[in-house]
Amino acid sequence: MFDSFSIFKTVGRNFFLLLHGICFANTALAVCYRTPADAIAAKIETSSYSISVGGGYRVSKVQSDPVLNQSWAMIIPCDHPGWPAVALPLRNSILSAQLKVQVGATKTSAPVVVRAGDIVRLWKQESSLRIEVAGTSEGNGGLGDLVKVRLLSRNTDDQSITEQFFGVVRGPFDVEMKP
Repeated sequence: MFDSFSIFKTVGRNFFLLLHGICFANTALAVCYRTPADAIAAKIETSSYSISVGGGYRVSKVQSDPVLNQSWAMIIPCDHPGWPAVALPLRNSILSAQLKVQVGATKTSAPVVVRAGDIVRLWKQESSLRIEVAGTSEGNGGLGDLVKVRLLSRNTDDQSITEQFFGVVRGPFDVEMKP
């Protein structure tokens, strides 16, 4: 009984030390920079930036958002790696060619928000005027896509041609009228 307990204790202690070593090695190898901007620039470019001795920031990952066509750098403070990461937007002008290829590879077609036949709210906003009318979408469209919208027919005896407008999809059942 005593021998099996001491073996279990030794194996447990060694396992704990192994896990602790792995965690420490991962945080020790992470290079920290003085500011979040330096950490982002060092991640994207291959030039030298000021490395922080105590504290600082590092980029844990770069995540792309295909809907907004934007990339985000997830920044973690080196003093407190358990704290939640802060997302900072990356400007497209500083993206390297490698990162642009990665963003393009993960980019998929935008999901359809407005489908053909949906009743949508067609609107236009100007400085002192707002117009909202109901219409029927003539085609499918994702966020930012251009779709044709036919105004809903009125209950009148007039059999005139229904008016059609083009608009930009701004959300579910929401289309902004183009001039």
